[in-house]
Amino acid sequence: MKANLKISYKAIIASLILTGMSGLCACGSQGDEIGATYISLESDGTVKSNIEEEFAQSYYDKDELQQSILSQAASYNKTAGENHVTVEKVEVNNNMAMVLMTYKEAADYAAFNEAVFFVGTPGKAQEAGYNLNVVLSEVGDDQKTIGKADILAMEDMKLLITDINEPVQLGGKALYISDHVTVSKNSKVVRLTEGEDGMIYILFK
Repeated sequence: MKANLKISYKAIIASLILTGMSGLCACGSQGDEIGATYISLESDGTVKSNIEEEFAQSYYDKDELQQSILSQAASYNKTAGENHVTVEKVEVNNNMAMVLMTYKEAADYAAFNEAVFFVGTPGKAQEAGYNLNVVLSEVGDDQKTIGKADILAMEDMKLLITDINEPVQLGGKALYISDHVTVSKNSKVVRLTEGEDGMIYILFK
C-alpha cells in the first residue's frame, strides 16, 4: 500500500491538470483560467504549489498520503534547513486529493521536485550557469525579439527558467518569452505549451 501511495504522491507533484486550462493561449484571445494545479510566485520570494489530482482508488488513505508528504518534506528540511518546504494542507474530498505546499525559494522547489526552476535576475541566472544564448519574443508581437545581451541588460526584470508542465502564476506580467510558452490573456500566467517539452524562458516584471 505504501508503494502505491508513493506513486500517487509523485503523480500529484508531477502531473498537470488540464481541466480549466483552455483559457491559456499564446495569442491571448481567450480567458485567464489557471486550472486546479499551478505554481505561484509570491512577492516575498516564496513559491506556492497548489495541486489537485484524482485520488479515487479505495485502497488509498488520506492519512497515509499526508504522512508520506510530511515525511518527504521533513527529510528535505533536515538537509536544506528548517521550513524550506512547508506542507500547508493535504485534503481528500470527493475522490480528489488537494495539496498546498510552500517553498522558501525557487531553488527549493527545483531541488524537492527534481526539476529546473530558476527565478531571479538575468545576471543571477548567468552566474548560476544557465544558457542565456536564446532568442525571446515580445508578448503580443513575436516580430520583436531580443538576444543574450538585451536579456542581461534587463536587470530590473525577473527571469523564469523552467522545464515543468504546470502553469506558473508570475506575480507580475510576462513581457518576453521563448518558444513554446503559452501566455494567458492578462500575461500573468505562463506554461509550457501542451505537447512540447524542453526549457522555457520568461522575462517578467
